[in-house]
Amino acid sequence: MKEILFAAMLLALFSCSKENNNDAAPVKGDILLVTRIANSDGTSGSAYMQLLPNTEPRTTTNKTSLPASYSVPPVVIGNEIYQLPGFGMQTDLLTRNTIEGDYFSKEQSFLLPAKSGAVSILKHNNKLYVSLIFLGKILILDHQKMEKIGEIDMSQYGIGDKNPDPAIMLIRDNLLYVGLNQMVGGYTPTAERAKADIAIIDTKTDKILKMITQEDAHFSMPTKPEADEKSIFMDEKKDIYINCISGFGGLNQKSGFLRIQAGETEFDNSYALDVTTTNIKNGKHSPSYLIHIQYHKDGVLYATGNVDQYYSNPPSYTKDKTVGSYKVDLYNKTITKLDLPQSNNFGASVNIIGDKVFFGLSTETGNGFYTYDTKTEACSKKPIINTTGYPAEIIKIKK
Repeated sequence: MKEILFAAMLLALFSCSKENNNDAAPVKGDILLVTRIANSDGTSGSAYMQLLPNTEPRTTTNKTSLPASYSVPPVVIGNEIYQLPGFGMQTDLLTRNTIEGDYFSKEQSFLLPAKSGAVSILKHNNKLYVSLIFLGKILILDHQKMEKIGEIDMSQYGIGDKNPDPAIMLIRDNLLYVGLNQMVGGYTPTAERAKADIAIIDTKTDKILKMITQEDAHFSMPTKPEADEKSIFMDEKKDIYINCISGFGGLNQKSGFLRIQAGETEFDNSYALDVTTTNIKNGKHSPSYLIHIQYHKDGVLYATGNVDQYYSNPPSYTKDKTVGSYKVDLYNKTITKLDLPQSNNFGASVNIIGDKVFFGLSTETGNGFYTYDTKTEACSKKPIINTTGYPAEIIKIKK
């Protein structure tokens, strides 16, 4: 059943239409809201982005929106919003919108190699690094001109084929850390290879220094390739943590977090947090993997996770409420289920604005962004922001 589930999730995530409801004046604001609308079959749809002035309670429509990528949520860098083709590949364009005066302003684009599957983008000095998961390359662009200035061929590190499938990236101390998903014959590694690989690149020379591998934890797929730029991050100590999703929970492997400590370029083999076997406080079942995460502070992050036990037979991917919301303490290795309603797989986003965690959920009580207050620990019972379409992202633009 997991193979069927994964195929359905891919179709739901990676299909797109050209519908555009931009028929009204845009709203001024610095809160980016992204929604997805699935077609009746659940395997195709469209996505939209708009600006809000604040996060006060409201019901939104898509009348003032712009079309957005259905495959990968927009990546926000400063006041720039980047849209990537991702796994969907209905387009080969990388686009950039700039927010000026709290409005969407000029748009620039770059034509990527055909069917390259761009899933992640980072800015470093005047360079943009773009991971092309289906080509096994990191593309390097001039940030200002949006022109190609180089590329990094990673084919020598492929396991099972000549493509290691570079996914989500992070830069620490001028070193680029790249999650390698090692997908073979589809969108997952082989079930037999429960190992996590990270490539490390010197951004001064753009040369690959090495690939490091962690096999003791029995995780695979470090970083979530199609939809979560936050799946690799640093804490206040500059320790790097990586969410390993292990075949989207469909390989009968363990999944969870690995660590690369500050000043080190090897995995910390003394650390692993297995989310599949950790006792869940206030929860009945452990998730098979964490879908979306966002780090907060002091070793605490917030996440949504998929619980296989809640699927019907046969599964209904719009009706089955399999997704829970969690607080994860990386330092103490504890996971707490929050008092928020269960969601389907189309609603599973996590964003933090100020002291509030915004969970984008599609539940029995509403469709939109629910909140968890990190100070009072209060959870909203209904969406604070109701959305037309499934809630995908809500991001504060930092200028």
